Amino acid sequence: MAGRTADTLALLRDEIRRMERHHVSAGVNARLSTGFAALDDRLGGGLSRGRVHEFLGAGCDRALLARPTRFVARVLARASGQVVWLAAHHLNLHATGLQGAGLAPGRLICVQCEPRDLLPLCEDTLRERGVVALVCDLCVPLSLTASRRLQLAAESSGTTGFLLRPTPNGALPPPSACETRWRIGAARPVSLNSVIGPEHWRIELLRSRDGRPFTWTYGLPSHATDPLDLASSVAHGSVASPPPTGDPRSGTCAA
Repeated sequence: MAGRTADTLALLRDEIRRMERHHVSAGVNARLSTGFAALDDRLGGGLSRGRVHEFLGAGCDRALLARPTRFVARVLARASGQVVWLAAHHLNLHATGLQGAGLAPGRLICVQCEPRDLLPLCEDTLRERGVVALVCDLCVPLSLTASRRLQLAAESSGTTGFLLRPTPNGALPPPSACETRWRIGAARPVSLNSVIGPEHWRIELLRSRDGRPFTWTYGLPSHATDPLDLASSVAHGSVASPPPTGDPRSGTCAA
């Protein structure tokens, strides 16, 4: 009986937190624009605030996560407020690359910690109402229970979480309670023109609580701070504009 009561109380607390989150977001924009009109339309306005979103890389981005990092930086460039960037290793962010994505480095609060402290700090930061978002270079395993705790922390405060998850061997991480899971990398070139022409990204929504998975291919415009334009399809031509300069990560990653 005691165990059943504890489970009931836990469910009630979860529901209260969701009601508090709904109350906080009522009358304000509950979405973070990705900067991509077609993608925002598909998502109902953008990524949900007060939720945790996972980002994986494809190809050489599986370890470096350059393109997923730039995607996240572009999303945060369209929101106001301080951003906490957390890692259990040396942060190799590139200021010029962040600025190229539209995110001012002065908005970042960079925190380095021991691996054992990474998830507790993520949870504590997500409960803070004074920051707009947490970005975490997640180099430790994330259990379903731990991901659920992060999700509830984000819902309680309205702070949005972005988990950058390296997958060096290409295997998908175990399931989590996060709102969405994305995989971003270079679109596979299908012709010589696509190799020497503008850069294209393949953006995949692998999982979403309120929608079906889908895939978009995007071509980058000539100016790094402009939104990405939707490419009709790599197989049907390419957007006639050169790739941008600068990368949010200190390293570079070719297709």
